[in-house]
Amino acid sequence: MSKPFWDQYNFLHDTESATSNNPLIYSAFWKALTGEEFDYREVYFTKMLKYRGAALNIMRSPSNTSPTSLDEIIGAIHLRLLNHDVLDLFSMRWHDTLYAPKWYRVLQALIYVAGKHRNFFKDNNVRDLHPVAYWVPWHVQYYAVKIDNKRKIIPFKAAMFYLWLITLLLKRNFKNGSKQTGVISQKNIAWLILIDLSSKWWIKLIDYKKNMSDYFGSNHPLVLFNNLPSSES
Repeated sequence: MSKPFWDQYNFLHDTESATSNNPLIYSAFWKALTGEEFDYREVYFTKMLKYRGAALNIMRSPSNTSPTSLDEIIGAIHLRLLNHDVLDLFSMRWHDTLYAPKWYRVLQALIYVAGKHRNFFKDNNVRDLHPVAYWVPWHVQYYAVKIDNKRKIIPFKAAMFYLWLITLLLKRNFKNGSKQTGVISQKNIAWLILIDLSSKWWIKLIDYKKNMSDYFGSNHPLVLFNNLPSSES
C-alpha cells in the first residue's frame, strides 16, 4: 500500500490520497529539497508522453490523459525528463502541436476567453487557443536552455525570465486577508528553478519554508522535511 501523498510510481502529490494531476512538479520539489531521486523515465515515456512525428501530447499522469500543465513541464525539466532540444523540436508546444490556425483565429480565441476562468478554453474546446495555451513561455525556455548549457547567452529570454521573477517577488502571498494560492505556488516554482540554476543571490529573496508551509499545510512531507533539525536535514 502506498504511503500517504506518494503513489505507486513514487510520485509525490499534494493530497494524502496521492490523486492530484501534478505529480511531476511536487516530485521535483522533493528532489530539490532532499536530494532523493527516483527513476521516472519508464513511466513518463511509456505512460505520459505520446508522440508520432511532429505530433506530441504530454498527459497529466498515467491515469489522466488530458494535456499536462506548464507547471508539469517545469517539473519534467527539473527531473531531466524534458530538455530544450526536445521542446524546440515541437516548436515549444506540448499538446496539439500540428494544429496551426491563422493568427486572427488565435486572436479571436484570446478575446473570447478574456476574463473567463483559466479552464474555460478546455471545458469549451476552444482549440484555436491551443498554440498559446500549450506554448512554453520565454522564462521557462530560458530555464531549459540554461540547464542544457549554463554559459549560453540568451539576452531576450534572460530578460523575460528576470522580469517574471521580479514581478513574482513583488506579489504578496496574502491579499486582504485571503491566501493567494497561485502566487505562493509560483514562488515555490521560482525557488525550484533558482536552486536548479545554482542561484546565489536571487534565491535568498524567497522564503521557501514559509511558502511551502502556506501552500501544502503542516502535515505534507515537504513541510515536515523542512521542519527537521538542521543536524538531520
